[in-house]
Amino acid sequence: MVLKKSFEKWENCIWTGLLLLILLLVAGVCFDYCFDLNDDVLMKDILAGVYTGTPAGHNIQMLWPVSGFVSLLYRIFPKLPCYGLFLCICQYGSIGLVVCRGLSFCKKRTAKFFLLGIAGFLSLGLLLPQLISVQYTVTCTMLAAAAAFLFVTTDAALPAGTFVKKNIGTVLLVVLAFLIRSEMLLLVTPLICMAGVMKWGSEEKPFSKENFVKYPAVIGGILAGLLVSQLCHNAAYGRSDWKQFTEFFNNRTELYDFQVLPEYEPHKKFYDSIGISESERMLLENYNFGLSEEIDEKIVGQIAEYAAAVRGAEKPFVERLKTAMGNYYRRTVYGQGHNESDFPWNRVIVVSYLLVFAAALFERDKKLGAKLWGVFWKLALLGGMRSVLWLWLIIRERVPVRISVSMYVMEFCILLGFLLLYVSSAGEGNTAEAGNAACEGNAAGNGTAAEAGKTMAENRGRKKGLLPAVFGGVYLAAGLMILLPAFETTSADQSEKEKYRAGYEELYSYLSSEENKGNFYFIDVYSSVTYTEKLFENVDNSLDNYDIMGGWACKSPLWKSKLRNFGIRDMQSALLSGDGIYYVQRTGKDTGWLVEYYAGQGKEITLEAVAEPVEEFEIYRMREK
Repeated sequence: MVLKKSFEKWENCIWTGLLLLILLLVAGVCFDYCFDLNDDVLMKDILAGVYTGTPAGHNIQMLWPVSGFVSLLYRIFPKLPCYGLFLCICQYGSIGLVVCRGLSFCKKRTAKFFLLGIAGFLSLGLLLPQLISVQYTVTCTMLAAAAAFLFVTTDAALPAGTFVKKNIGTVLLVVLAFLIRSEMLLLVTPLICMAGVMKWGSEEKPFSKENFVKYPAVIGGILAGLLVSQLCHNAAYGRSDWKQFTEFFNNRTELYDFQVLPEYEPHKKFYDSIGISESERMLLENYNFGLSEEIDEKIVGQIAEYAAAVRGAEKPFVERLKTAMGNYYRRTVYGQGHNESDFPWNRVIVVSYLLVFAAALFERDKKLGAKLWGVFWKLALLGGMRSVLWLWLIIRERVPVRISVSMYVMEFCILLGFLLLYVSSAGEGNTAEAGNAACEGNAAGNGTAAEAGKTMAENRGRKKGLLPAVFGGVYLAAGLMILLPAFETTSADQSEKEKYRAGYEELYSYLSSEENKGNFYFIDVYSSVTYTEKLFENVDNSLDNYDIMGGWACKSPLWKSKLRNFGIRDMQSALLSGDGIYYVQRTGKDTGWLVEYYAGQGKEITLEAVAEPVEEFEIYRMREK
């Protein structure tokens, strides 16, 4: 009896754990977990000590409290893949929180198994590529989306104190998401706010004293958590060298992610005014700007500002908005196979809007007009906000898959939360009334009334059970339909990564070999962009004796520390020293830009090929004539 009660108490958690275990096994057996981009690999290298020789909490991309925590784990467990484990736990944990809360809406075990099946197929169908190729941006939004779902599905009838306590986990999830990827959390914050307005507006008396305690308290908790997190981060990056680099990093992001580097000849007058030659501009174009000490935060900021002005003059905002609206339409409507389609996410979102609208029509104790208005303003508010955010992203021409999927994950969890609320409330009032009629008939000795009430209760119960079965069946069918394409997409992506990874691993094995570990190698940025690592295989957190010649960590205090570890003051002079410093690039890539850059510095150089460790790469010793 005690065992049975314990199982019933933790039943939802147990079923959720089993589902996550199945997802882990299916994904892990079929594929290899890996980092999605070389950026993620660099973040891991910084945290693990691969970059500077010591685990560092300043990994630039994440806020310090969480990156400091992960770097501490590496200090304690230096041989473990702590960062990969951390991201996977966050991602699968987010799915688990949503599923476990969803199970709480199911009264019968058959309904729970049905929901588990839906969750399993949708998780694999929609998120398999992201679960396998892990990316911290998606991880951030999965946490935030789980928080939004938990908040939306919190019982509104709870007293203010209990309501706030129930949402402490919600607050912590949002704060953790902010720490992992602050820019992405801020991007989806308007959607979270819309979810809050929709939830608050669903209250029978939204302006009651209790509601003015519940909702502002949760919002205040989130804001306080974000403020404390940002203050801790600012303190950790408060040194002057970090402040200088942060400005450089922000300007570099604006230039590369949101603007287009102006060509040299048409804009020669501008480049001359800031002291940038054509060969130095080439360093910005091929990302190898680490070669030049003159390219600093001021120069990059001026170029980014000028590029924005040029872009605005060439293509006015109204024209860009019109183009963006066309792209937005195609992303939302077009199906599989179209290069501007967000299939299958776009179809699942459209279906979710329709299901929420349909479910609202079955809401109890309301007239049709009230039901229509009650759901219309909510969906219009959410749909309007998502449209504004999407158009802003498209106008900025910054919608990589990791951002588009993140946007859909947040919206889907909000819609799913309201769908569960509507479905759970549908028919409850009528069922209760029918049950009361049956009880009253029995008490009065009226067999006919009792029988009629009993029949009404049974019919209402069947109808109530039919509604979630129909809506769940739609999602189950969707999950089954998109499952095979998800496996095909993930398999193709893994094959592509593996094709490039083999050459890189051979190169890096050569560079770090016993005979070469005293050397240092500067790698052309574009020759390294396709490299990723597996999360849990061949983990080696020892110091690397190579680095790329640009990228987002270039010119940071960490970058300078890494060079100092190998006795290098600056890249430009080190490459000419001939003292164990080499240049690496892909085989057949033109080296003319490098010769031209040094010529612009008044130095004539020669490049001598010293080794061909792998077919795909060349290694050069550089000397001044």
